[in-house]
Amino acid sequence: MAEHLKSTLEAGLTSSPKYIPTWYNYDEIGSELHHKYTTGNSGNNYFTRSQLSIIQDNIQDIIPRTPHGLTIVDLGSGNCTKTRLFIDELLRRQQKCSFYPVDISSEFLLKSVSKLTREYGDALSITPIPADYEQGIEHLKRVEGPKLILFFASIINLSYDEQVDTLRMISTMMTDECRLVFSADATQDRDVILKAYNDDAGQARTFLQNVITRLNREEGSQIDMNMFVLEVDFISDTSSQNMSYIRVCIQAKESVMYPIPGLGIELTMEKGERLYFHKGAGYSCKYTKEQLQTIVEKAGLHLEDTWTDEHQRAIFCRCKIVNDTNVLS
Repeated sequence: MAEHLKSTLEAGLTSSPKYIPTWYNYDEIGSELHHKYTTGNSGNNYFTRSQLSIIQDNIQDIIPRTPHGLTIVDLGSGNCTKTRLFIDELLRRQQKCSFYPVDISSEFLLKSVSKLTREYGDALSITPIPADYEQGIEHLKRVEGPKLILFFASIINLSYDEQVDTLRMISTMMTDECRLVFSADATQDRDVILKAYNDDAGQARTFLQNVITRLNREEGSQIDMNMFVLEVDFISDTSSQNMSYIRVCIQAKESVMYPIPGLGIELTMEKGERLYFHKGAGYSCKYTKEQLQTIVEKAGLHLEDTWTDEHQRAIFCRCKIVNDTNVLS
């Protein structure tokens, strides 16, 4: 793990309140657990199914038409399940396609790229970028031509200010020939949401607790989850300047102290103290269309169009830069 990422992890574990950044859960194991959790937890996880439904029903409209062909960028590419649908549609329109997947887990990224290479061959030219968003975007600024930038659901795990800042950062690699397509969670049904984080098979819990498993494995700590209670809650806020979100933490049953040799620190917690699995108030945010409109405008982008599923559980947004001259339609 890069030193600047270790510093971020150390800062979270020694702050008040204490937290582990959300990105830390997405190592190779965590990425695999997330895929298993979102696609196979007894049907409780509505969000992935809703996203796929929107893509399958609307992909021809979501992807803009251009006479020059499009390069695909996927920020937080994961296993590329949803991205494949966009690749397939573009290859129906153009003979070849360039693809730039960006993911913080280099092992998981290279495994996904290997599968795509075997499947698509020379029709798909792939340049993997193992990096966080900031580093990936700096690299992508050098890629010329029309780009379709995909950002599937990753915005929902950032704090409000980070959401605005990340969209603004994405806009720096966009020209008037580029479009950003991102997805977000639109449901406000408390029962549906909490059931997705407490599935009968326990896949959600296993995924969430991977942050502690990884910390023990990679940094030499021996944190005992039996000394904690996992808490998940849904905080609803439909005001235009905010959003609803999930709050996830572990609460200490007793006072504990665990050395973390790899970071050179100790995790010390009093009885009842919480360690959050995200920075800020919450993560896995849920939005109204008006809230997304506000975030996009604050980032200096224009919300061009939106699509949702029949149950309005997910929403896809297509954005352009504000000074766009409507080269694409």
